[in-house]
Amino acid sequence: MSELKLSKDADALVCALYKSYCEKRKLGKSRADAKHIGSAEEIRNEVVPGWQLPDVEDTCWELKRAGLLASLDADNTVYDSSLTDEAIIYMEGRFKSGFTEFLGYLEQIKSILLW
Repeated sequence: MSELKLSKDADALVCALYKSYCEKRKLGKSRADAKHIGSAEEIRNEVVPGWQLPDVEDTCWELKRAGLLASLDADNTVYDSSLTDEAIIYMEGRFKSGFTEFLGYLEQIKSILLW
């Protein structure tokens, strides 16, 4: 996955979703429960509240095409989704200095996430 190419929005979203995964794991949730994300609407409400729903949907589909998101799509939206193992592996290997470097990167992309 080192050749993975994502748009800035998709990169920002996968980082935000990975942060959510890490927070859930820290709270003691199982890997499966922590990887579960939910619908595009839930992602917008809980992860990127500044985004419009169509942008969340489109970005989720980009992550799905890249193999980083597994989703059940219905009625032209993401009905339910989870981070894939590939997404976790990609994110774990991406920041060599660990979680502190990751948090610093999140601060840098804050304007894309619209927090």
